[in-house]
Amino acid sequence: MTSELHVVTGAFGYSGRWIAKQLLAEGKQVRTLTNAAARDDPFDGAVEVHPLNFDNYDALVESLRGADVLYNTYWVRYNDNERNFGHGIAVENCKKLFAAAAEAEVRRIVHFSVAKPDQAPGWTYFQGKVETERLLRDSGQSYAIVRPTVFFGGGRNVLINNIAWILRKFPVFGVFGFGRYPIQPVHIRDVARVAIELGTSNENITRDIAGPEKYSYREFVSLITKSMGVRRLIIPIPPLMGWLAGQMMGIFLQDRVITRAEIRGLMNGLVASDEKPIGEITFSEWIAENGSELGRGYQNDLQERRYNK
Repeated sequence: MTSELHVVTGAFGYSGRWIAKQLLAEGKQVRTLTNAAARDDPFDGAVEVHPLNFDNYDALVESLRGADVLYNTYWVRYNDNERNFGHGIAVENCKKLFAAAAEAEVRRIVHFSVAKPDQAPGWTYFQGKVETERLLRDSGQSYAIVRPTVFFGGGRNVLINNIAWILRKFPVFGVFGFGRYPIQPVHIRDVARVAIELGTSNENITRDIAGPEKYSYREFVSLITKSMGVRRLIIPIPPLMGWLAGQMMGIFLQDRVITRAEIRGLMNGLVASDEKPIGEITFSEWIAENGSELGRGYQNDLQERRYNK
C-alpha cells in the first residue's frame, strides 16, 4: 500500500527540513520542491526531489500531482536584484504555486507566514506576507496559515548563533533602542508538529506559533550571554547605528547580517504573539543546555541558501 504523499517546498532548508523529517517519521511519502538542489541531501535519498521552477507552470503542476498536503515554506528574506528575487516576485511565485496546487487537486495547503504581518504597514517584506495570505484565502483551497515568531533549535539557529558569535568576539553588545520590546522564540520541532497537525484538518485557519516563554530583547540577549559563561556589557544603541554596524560587518562576512525590516519588526514586537502559545519546548532550558556551543563560528545565511539564479 502506497503511503500518503506530502510535498514540502524547501525541505533542504531549515523549517522545511524539520517538517519533512517529522513526516518521514510518521511513515509519509515526502517530495520536496527546491531551488537549492546543490545542497547536501540531509535525507540520503528518502525524499523525492523536484526543482522549484516557477517559470515552468506545467512542470510545477506535475510536481504537485498526487499530493495530499502542500507545506509551503518558500519566501525570500530581502530584495536582491542581482539574484532576481524580491518580495514582489515571491508573492507572484506563491500565486503560481497555489494555482498549480489547485490544478493538481492537492487537498490542503499549509502556508508559512510570519507573526503580525498586518501590523507593519509600508514594509515590503510584511506587505508581501499579507498579500500572499490574501491570495491563499481567496483561492478556494483548503488552507492553514501558520505564523511562527522566531525559531530556535534544530541545528541552524542563525539569529541566536550569530548573536552568540558577536558576544564571543566583542566585549560590548548593542541592543536597538532600549531592548524593551518582546521576543517569543519557538522551537522548530514545535513548529513542524503544529504545521503537520493543521495539515490533517479541513478547517480554514490562521494561527500564530509561539513558544511558552516571552522575554524583552535585552533579557533574551542576557540569557544567551549567561548560558555561554561570558560577561558582556549590553548597551542601548540607535537603530540606524545598529543597522550601519550590521552593514559594515556584512561586507567583511559577505552576508546580510540584518535588514531594516528585521530591526523594525523586532522593535515593534512582531516576533511575539498575543495568542495563547502552543509551543511546548522552553527556550530557557534549551539555551542552558546548548549555550556553551553557540557562536563558535558564524553562520552565513547568504552562502547557506545558495539560490539558483
